Parts: sequence; C-alpha cells; structure tokens
Amino acid sequence: MLRMFITLIWLLILLSVLSVISLFLGILSLGKLSNFIATWVGFVMGRAGLAVAGVKIRIKYHGEKPKEPAVYLFNHSSTLDLFIVVSLMLPRVRFIAKKELLFNPFFWVLAKTTGQIMIDRKAIRSTHEQLTKAYQHIRENRMSLAFAPEGTRSRTGKIGPFKPGAFHTAIELGYPIRPIYIDGAYDLCPGKSLITRPGTVTVHIHPPIDTSGWDKKSIREQKEQIRNRYLQWNGESGV
Repeated sequence: MLRMFITLIWLLILLSVLSVISLFLGILSLGKLSNFIATWVGFVMGRAGLAVAGVKIRIKYHGEKPKEPAVYLFNHSSTLDLFIVVSLMLPRVRFIAKKELLFNPFFWVLAKTTGQIMIDRKAIRSTHEQLTKAYQHIRENRMSLAFAPEGTRSRTGKIGPFKPGAFHTAIELGYPIRPIYIDGAYDLCPGKSLITRPGTVTVHIHPPIDTSGWDKKSIREQKEQIRNRYLQWNGESGV
C-alpha cells in the first residue's frame, strides 16, 4: 500500500511536469515536434512509473526491431500495460482513446501535443468521420497505431475475445499487424488493481503479419488465428 501511494504521488508530479514540458515544446515548435514528444514523454513516463513501482522490463525482439508503420496489438490484463507499451519507444506510434480522458487536464495537454486520436464512442457517425480523417493523417505521416484488441483489461489473466476494430484499421491503412505479448504484468498487478508487487515483465515483440491479402470478409478468421497465437503464448493452447 505504501508503494502504491508513493507511485501515485510520483505519477501525479511526473504528469504535471511532462504536461508543462510538452506544452512548451508544442507551442515552441508549432506542433512539429509531436513525434519527438510522443516518443520521449511516453518513454520517460512509462519507465519512471515502472521504476517507482519496482517493475523491471525486459524486451525480446523476435525478428527485426520495429521500423516500418504497423498496427501493434498487445494483450491487456494489468494497469501496468499502458506504462509498458509507451516505454517501448515504438516508432511514431499513436493510440485511439475515448474522448472522456480529455476531462483530465494533464491527459488533455499530452493528447493534444502528441497527436493522439480521441473519439466519442457514443457518436457513431462522427466517430467514423473522425477516424477517416485520422487514417489519412496517419498514412501521410507514416505513423503507427497501438491497440489492445480485447478492448478492456482481463480480470483473470486469460486472453479475452478479440474485437475487430484493430483488424479493420489494418486493412483500412494497408498496414501489417505486429503482435506484442506482455508476459508477467498480471502476476505483478492483476486487472484494474493499483497495488503492484516488484518484479520483472518480459515483452515479446513478434514479426509483422502481412495483411495485404485480407478483406473485410476474412477478418473474423484472421482475428481468431492471431488470437490463437496469444493463447499459446499465454499457456492457454487448446482453450
């Protein structure tokens, strides 16, 4: 409990400092440093948050390090996951997040200065228009996107059903899918818990999966094939 309290206070201070720095750099560069801010602010916030919580991170690349634009997928079973993913320094990566996060002034500044995609999930029509514009911007600037295909955190540590959104996005952008498997985060901080035990998390970044031959009719099949990989990595093969 003491570690959790210290971590929350530290993150609050860190968010306020990073927000001021991001705002300053954003204004000074007229928005041209959004990739720099997104990469380094995410790295500092992620690694600092993990360090205070007593969590070490080990990265294993199965294949080459990420260079080209992709749709990154990561399993989601812990509060630590976001800190882990933003600390990986994935090139030009952005997130699609719910608009409600903008009510937090720190998140508002960070989202605006780093070019995150904020959508109103309740307004289906406007969401589609927002995503269409966002996809065009992403392609033009060779950005990547990161998704938790389960949509929400698993409370059991098991891989949940995958939603189709990330797969539609990969087809829409013409991007490969690059799976990221986070091993050990649930054991240290399960589900939505804020209490974290010290330990080590291993992040496996797997080779990209070509989606050039996919269409919307094959999404369900492709989605299940990729989910089966996560089941195997998570020791749930045959489930």
